[in-house]
Amino acid sequence: MSKHLPALVLAFLLFAPACLQAAILHVPGDYKSIQEAVDAAAPSDTVVVGDGIYIENVVIGKPLNLGSENGPSAVLVQAEDPELPAITVSDTSDVKVAGVSATGSEAAGILVSGSSDVSVTGNVFTKNGTGIMLSGTSRSVVSGNVSSSNSQYGLYMEKSDDNMVGSNSSTLNKDKGFFISYSHRNEITGNEVNLNTWDGIMVFSSNDNTISWNKTLRNTYGIVVSDSRGNELVENTTIPNLFLILPIVLIYLGIVSYLAQKNILKAVYKE
Repeated sequence: MSKHLPALVLAFLLFAPACLQAAILHVPGDYKSIQEAVDAAAPSDTVVVGDGIYIENVVIGKPLNLGSENGPSAVLVQAEDPELPAITVSDTSDVKVAGVSATGSEAAGILVSGSSDVSVTGNVFTKNGTGIMLSGTSRSVVSGNVSSSNSQYGLYMEKSDDNMVGSNSSTLNKDKGFFISYSHRNEITGNEVNLNTWDGIMVFSSNDNTISWNKTLRNTYGIVVSDSRGNELVENTTIPNLFLILPIVLIYLGIVSYLAQKNILKAVYKE
């Protein structure tokens, strides 16, 4: 199949299966802003966003699909109000958000709240408070996203159960890569959670999660599990900064010790 399929066909494939009666709304062709298209959409419609920078806070409260013509490198949602998430999915189900970038929010690049069966795939969230935030959300999928250079967490999950978080990249965040809090029976698998300032993956007061095949490299701590039970950790690769710094420290101490001994010997023989 050619990679140059028309954008509408790609959008259909991306969001299939969908109701045959569902409409495709174009931004900026049909509507000037993403929010105008979302407000006009009927349940199960698809909003396809053309290339550009959209300065707005998008709120989705109905089942629909939000995607882009040319992927996250071509579509940027910049939070108009930095105190609100750039994109919010709230109190709904059966929503797909794919192929967009979001930045400029002190809260989150995307917040999924009180929802179920939501798919957040193939997006980029940079320079927000938190990249991806799930609160009170269940049976949802977060996959193939990049969440980096955020001032707190790459992903924060609170009171959210039975979700799948897989094949994401969470790097260079100023606090934790992933923070899983009061969330149960989630599958955290195949993620690259590297170079975050503190923990790669922090699991707090969360039970019966499966954490497998993740790479947590060059964080202060790799994977931390606290006040939790029944979590399964399988085949994760963890190299905290401590193990990279320790050889350098040992070499330094060896050099200092050698020079000290050398000076002592010089003083002894001089006498």
